[in-house]
Amino acid sequence: MKIPTQFAQRAERKKWFAREDAERLLDWLEDDGHRFIGMDVAEKRDDGSWVLLLDQLDLSRQTDNFEAVRRGRDFLRDYDGEGRMFEPVWQERQP
Repeated sequence: MKIPTQFAQRAERKKWFAREDAERLLDWLEDDGHRFIGMDVAEKRDDGSWVLLLDQLDLSRQTDNFEAVRRGRDFLRDYDGEGRMFEPVWQERQP
């Protein structure tokens, strides 16, 4: 599935986003009817490399998408910090 251009252009990595853009992407997922199933978080080191943090949000068993998006926003707020990037994970809306 292709990410909307306005998000793809702002991503520092392929699908990794700063908190503000990750929140906007959650809005898009919810508005467009895609199922939000989780999020990973990574941190940029001083040497420019990235390390994937062990903390992740797994909502693959969550059946209420509204609740999943709400929990995603909580995760962003809790794990935001200097050099942190987020990768939302979702399933494309079924026709």
